[in-house]
Amino acid sequence: MHAASLNSRRGIVALLVGAVASLAGACGLFSEPGLVVYTAGEEGQRDIVIVGTDGAEVATSLAHEADDFGPVWSPNRQSIAFLSDRDGNVELYIAGADGGSVLRATNTGVPESQPTWSPEGDRLAYTSPDGDGKPQIYWLRLSDLIPHRLQFRSESESDPAWSPKGVWIAFASLDADGRSLGLSLRNPDGVDELRISQSPDRSPVWSPDGKKLAFVSERDGDEEIYVLDVDERGPVGEARNLTNHPGRDFAPQWSPDGRRIAFLSDRGESLDILTVSDGGEDLRELTRNDIAEVAVRWGADGRIVFESQPLGLSALFIVEADGTQQQLTHGTASASQPNW
Repeated sequence: MHAASLNSRRGIVALLVGAVASLAGACGLFSEPGLVVYTAGEEGQRDIVIVGTDGAEVATSLAHEADDFGPVWSPNRQSIAFLSDRDGNVELYIAGADGGSVLRATNTGVPESQPTWSPEGDRLAYTSPDGDGKPQIYWLRLSDLIPHRLQFRSESESDPAWSPKGVWIAFASLDADGRSLGLSLRNPDGVDELRISQSPDRSPVWSPDGKKLAFVSERDGDEEIYVLDVDERGPVGEARNLTNHPGRDFAPQWSPDGRRIAFLSDRGESLDILTVSDGGEDLRELTRNDIAEVAVRWGADGRIVFESQPLGLSALFIVEADGTQQQLTHGTASASQPNW
């Protein structure tokens, strides 16, 4: 690319990023932790919606004649990363939370997925298929939108998770059939890479203080939730099985104080939400019914939002620590993929 063209592109990027930041920053309402962003509608014509915990929809202009889905709040809750096919292919976009400015962050011609913010909110990691269709993890800075491969092994990768201090990205390495080969940590700002497990592990999630990593493993024959202590040099000790049950236990989510982990389990009649301490004690059932719960997210105020289908249409619910529930979304449009 000629220097003039490159400088022009960088100038446009800077203007767009600045517009997103200024519009979002002018709208302090969206820093309110009681707001949930989610995907509304059916696949192919979905929209991004923001709703308060009282069920009141917050007016935005994120609706578009395209399939917009998978929203994720930025750490300061001033922007939303999401996926959309509005330009003909599923790419990664960033919007000011008021919807007034939308920035296309990737332009690859292949479908992006699994966006995750750095803790400073200045970078995004995501998964994108290579020329052979194998998923690979990339990251980019909002200041220039230049994609960087996280690592250059022949293995595929999935499930990127940025550590709370921004030092590491945890991820799962995959074989040619998409089966996990184990978890690794990669420093996107350096050359360090640590393989922290060599078993079928996936879905790593950092504790709020960055000292523990929860993940799903099938090393004992079925899906279980494990926790591994981690410091700046890598893993400390052996991973602990927190669930130890013949049913499926997966989709771990840390509580805001880092003391408990919520997860989904089919040990009852259907998929239900359970929580357990980070030491594996004090198991609690938050839901128990014959309707599957999915897409669990733990909010900053200690409540959990999740997706369920009590009447055949996906809706969002909030559950308190004592199991008390309230329905968050109503109407004829399905609600899914909540992010709190």
